[in-house]
Amino acid sequence: MSSRGLTLVELLVVIAVICTLAATMMPLVSRAQDSALRAQCLANLRQLTHTAAAWATEHEGAFPPGLLHGTQRDCLSGDVRAWDWHRLPNGTVRPGILWARAAGRDAGDVMQCPTCRHVSPAWSGDPVTGYNYNVAFIAAEARPPTASDKGLGAQDLITAKANLDGETHLTLAQCRRGSHTALFGTGGRRGGTNKFMRSPVNAGPVYDIAYAGAQAFPDGSNVARVDGSVGTVRIAKAGIHADALPDWIVDQLDHPRNGFLSDDASAYDPR
Repeated sequence: MSSRGLTLVELLVVIAVICTLAATMMPLVSRAQDSALRAQCLANLRQLTHTAAAWATEHEGAFPPGLLHGTQRDCLSGDVRAWDWHRLPNGTVRPGILWARAAGRDAGDVMQCPTCRHVSPAWSGDPVTGYNYNVAFIAAEARPPTASDKGLGAQDLITAKANLDGETHLTLAQCRRGSHTALFGTGGRRGGTNKFMRSPVNAGPVYDIAYAGAQAFPDGSNVARVDGSVGTVRIAKAGIHADALPDWIVDQLDHPRNGFLSDDASAYDPR
């Protein structure tokens, strides 16, 4: 018996069918990849929260500080110790306050949001994390040192928060709304990410602090709450002050690509 090859018409039909199938499958593959990245991001956020809670149980309920300058004895040492990275005076960067405790996990794996690998870092010289930490209400934060601070340690520079009526931080026991309050999330600002989470009513000298410390919402913002639960918030809020603020401040948010989890402080204040 002799075999007959495909005619030109039959070959074109086969090619058309293959192209149609490929066009149909590509969006499905893309959605599957996005779903996998989001799942990894949520797993990272859950690990961040568990590690922060473990720290709190060993430090009288206080969560890891968001930012310290210097060492415990010398605030002028040149060290910058954030929750994510510790930058030494010589410029070397190593895991920071929180992830120095992450036994068995590479800090670069857990602190790196898989959806934020090619964005601008919040602080020049630090690796991009893609996540931010609730220093608006929960974690302590220190001011930069000055020459007049000679003889002080890093803890001496921790500042009182206007949001907390003069307190410097909240303890785990004070977080009564843990299932509704963000502790970590995917950070967003115009042109990149950020690592200090603010609320839309963040009290401070200028509102641009708040509007540069919100969440990223390209396809919804991933968030880990104080109680350890994780999820995705789909709608970006502009904040209740957005219409009353100068454009140069609000523009730093780049809403709706970035935004807040709530228009008020309800998603950030755990009390």
